[in-house]
Amino acid sequence: MSSFYVTATSFDIPRLSPIRETILQNFEILSSATISEDFQTFYYNQTLDHFNYRPESYSTFQQRYIINFKYWGGGADQSNAPIFAYLGAESPLDNAPSVIGFLTDNAPQFKALLVYIEHRYYGKSIPFGSREEALKNASTLGYFNSAQAIADYAEILLYIKQKYNATHSPVIVIGGSYGGKMQRDGDTHWHCQYYNDIKLILQRFASNIIFSNGLRDPYSSGGVLENISDNVVAIPTINGSHCLDILRANQSSDPDWLVTQRETEIEIIEGWISKYYADLKAIK
Repeated sequence: MSSFYVTATSFDIPRLSPIRETILQNFEILSSATISEDFQTFYYNQTLDHFNYRPESYSTFQQRYIINFKYWGGGADQSNAPIFAYLGAESPLDNAPSVIGFLTDNAPQFKALLVYIEHRYYGKSIPFGSREEALKNASTLGYFNSAQAIADYAEILLYIKQKYNATHSPVIVIGGSYGGKMQRDGDTHWHCQYYNDIKLILQRFASNIIFSNGLRDPYSSGGVLENISDNVVAIPTINGSHCLDILRANQSSDPDWLVTQRETEIEIIEGWISKYYADLKAIK
């Protein structure tokens, strides 16, 4: 399990986010950015503690998420079009829709609903009523970890699927850096308690994952750089940098290798979705 350590005195929050802002010293400024009118902001009444049953575990806080309906082909009453979900990492969500272009660049092709979910303890998704209170001591900081965040994301996505009659819409989760690790941990987190070999864990318990690593990114040395199975695949690029492939595409300046990398990723995702629709049709 990946987790954070935060100093309650200085309020420095660790970051490896693809959204390259400074550590959140100017918190209010970063949280007040504007986004396109295509993106609608919502708040979910999120459970504080998904894993324990103490009275305080049932406390809630408002967790922010953003939806873009512009390209969506509809749910079960139409085409069961997919949902692309961006897992917010260690920064406010405000700039994600404009910076993380992989979703909007490919939404028209897939007729996808776009969902962006903010990580707890960042931006406007602060438990305990205020940032100062949330970071006050070890007790309040105890709920600031990736296991709780993964459960947050799952709960919101299930809520969205139910609310918009999208029960059978496949969900493609996109994350960069720490956010990408949470995507993997959603498949493997519970098994990590029993096995230490990540390759073995992925072989036994994971499916439908793309590990994209630019080898100019120093963090790539800790990444998955070779295929694990037919549907847990690695796409390393010699000239790639940190999370470059999920940033907004630029047709005039993107090098050929980056264009090819993104095309490969889309081809793999198309295969996943096609297989899902075939399986869904077979059981109806």
